Amino acid sequence: MKPLEFFSKYQKFIIASCLLLLVFSFFDKVLSVGTIFVFFLASISMSLIGQCKEEKQRKILGALFLIILSLHILVVLFFYYTNFQPFSGGYGDYVVYDQQAQEIVGRVQQGNFSLQNLDLPNYYPAIIGYIYAFTIPSMLMGQLFNAWLATLIAIFVYLIVREAGRSEKEGFLVGLIASVYPSLVFFGSLMLKDSLVVLLSIIGLLLVLKIIKRFSWSKFLAFYIILTALIHFRFYIGFALMFSFIISWFLVSTFSFKKRITYGVIILFLLGFSPQFLGLGYYGFKNFGVFLNVEKITYYREKVYAPSDKPSQIQSQQITPESTTPESTTPQPTVFRSGRGSSVVIKTGFENPLIFLRNTALSFACAFLGPFPWQITRPKHLFVLPELIAWYFLLFFIIKGITKSIREQYRVILPVLIFSLLVFGTLALFITNFGIITRIRIPAFLSLLCLFPFGFKWLKDAEIPLLSKIFNI
Repeated sequence: MKPLEFFSKYQKFIIASCLLLLVFSFFDKVLSVGTIFVFFLASISMSLIGQCKEEKQRKILGALFLIILSLHILVVLFFYYTNFQPFSGGYGDYVVYDQQAQEIVGRVQQGNFSLQNLDLPNYYPAIIGYIYAFTIPSMLMGQLFNAWLATLIAIFVYLIVREAGRSEKEGFLVGLIASVYPSLVFFGSLMLKDSLVVLLSIIGLLLVLKIIKRFSWSKFLAFYIILTALIHFRFYIGFALMFSFIISWFLVSTFSFKKRITYGVIILFLLGFSPQFLGLGYYGFKNFGVFLNVEKITYYREKVYAPSDKPSQIQSQQITPESTTPESTTPQPTVFRSGRGSSVVIKTGFENPLIFLRNTALSFACAFLGPFPWQITRPKHLFVLPELIAWYFLLFFIIKGITKSIREQYRVILPVLIFSLLVFGTLALFITNFGIITRIRIPAFLSLLCLFPFGFKWLKDAEIPLLSKIFNI
């Protein structure tokens, strides 16, 4: 099916959505420009979907894209026009990103496209800044961009499920579940880099599965680029992806043992340069030296996130949730930041190996299953309950599927498990604030969600009236 034919098939849905937005656009210039911007992004995406060889897959991906994009746009508009922000009190990383993006717009308007002398934590504000420059300098543009990224996340979740050998219907339903994952809906509707981090993680994981099954240098190059970008935006998630690939390559690659070792040596050599290109040292040894030591781990676990009744004392900079996570490649200034209400006290216990293991295991449980009911102490914490209830339900079938299918599907299950465990392990080592944990663990949760069909056999028999009645699939 050609792209134009694809649009023609879903023209009623597309036209109705655009007309609804255009009606409101007459009263709001920002929304008017946002409508054009969304239509531009959707057109590119639908054209690419239209290039799929299988007609059924084109239909399902098109339906999934349109449904999820519409959902996320509605959430973004709600957040933008109601200024809904129950957690950070109206101040967070998105405010800083907006300020930096506005500064970039000012430069572009003067014909200066350089980013020199800008104190950017990463290139996400630069991306938003150029979007501002070519649309309109409003935070809504960044939020709509993130809505599009969140939609792509669901598409790639679908592709992972299909790569695992599951049906189109199972991929569609898992993609829908991923799209309404509460933390992704919330953080993906703000102008934060989380949508981009999750998207890069899911694409990278899909490439890992493909490379393990059938290696090619073109796939490895694509993985290398995605990995480098991910390390830039959130380095410890990038390292989790890199090491999960390395371990999976040697354990479950389809190559013979001799080729696995030969190619593995070359891959090992090349991968080390990915973080080095970003100034982190070969294999990130420079960064590991900064963060993987007793003082730094204790600092994050017992000071940065330690609950306190005293107001935050901030030296030399405004501290946001992201700036207190181990994001940058340079040590942070001395900061005493209150984690009141959303943190738990879990000492590192370095003075005794057994205590350290026990406390780390407890911290891991909090990162994987928390917050627990006794940690929900404030009304705003109730927002996390729907996510937890759904997660416990899904986790039962994920574990069931892993134990049931590990022998036949180990080439899919092991890479996903290793990646997720490395992400949760990093969180357990450094962070005890479950407000921040819910942001950072999204890639691990969505990766494990891709294993859900292995344990929920009724999913493949589920009826989806939406596909048959509206999209004629």
